[in-house]
Amino acid sequence: MIPARLFLFCICLSLGFQATVFPSRAMAAVDDRLHPLVTLMIQRLQLSREVAWSKCRAGIPIADPAREARMLTDLKGVGSLDGLSASEVTRFFLPQIAASRCYQEELIAGWRSGGIDVPKLKPLDLTTEIRPMLDKVNREMLRQWRLVCRTSLDWADREEAKRMLSDRGIPIEVARIAVRPLGSK
Repeated sequence: MIPARLFLFCICLSLGFQATVFPSRAMAAVDDRLHPLVTLMIQRLQLSREVAWSKCRAGIPIADPAREARMLTDLKGVGSLDGLSASEVTRFFLPQIAASRCYQEELIAGWRSGGIDVPKLKPLDLTTEIRPMLDKVNREMLRQWRLVCRTSLDWADREEAKRMLSDRGIPIEVARIAVRPLGSK
């Protein structure tokens, strides 16, 4: 069975309409369903900015494979209690980790080159302040992911989520990575 939006897209193409024309009701449904998850994705990426500033000031490498592996293992455990398989958790969180790392690299390169204004505030403590907030957002993201991961998301959902992130100042490449799990199985 073809999803309704894909069917409309095909009709629009065959009739020569622009491919981005969708009924506003369909777009609202995408937004309503994904809004809580995408809002949390934005919060997580905003926290990644804090992580980047803390790591930049402390001279800590961006990549922390041991921390990322522990976090993913913990999330798989929490996810299993909520009925998510390890692969469903991994499918969502590996892109979140990659998006965070990409954003941190972009920010630190910008600060060092002078292309982005350096934050004026002292960085938050990575261990005692930022990571507890990240862990809380991650757990809530997991709950929201459980609500949408088995629904019929498609490329329009992914594009709408990418737009929502971009509208909040997240660089488009970072947004593209973060929304990768949406609209694919």
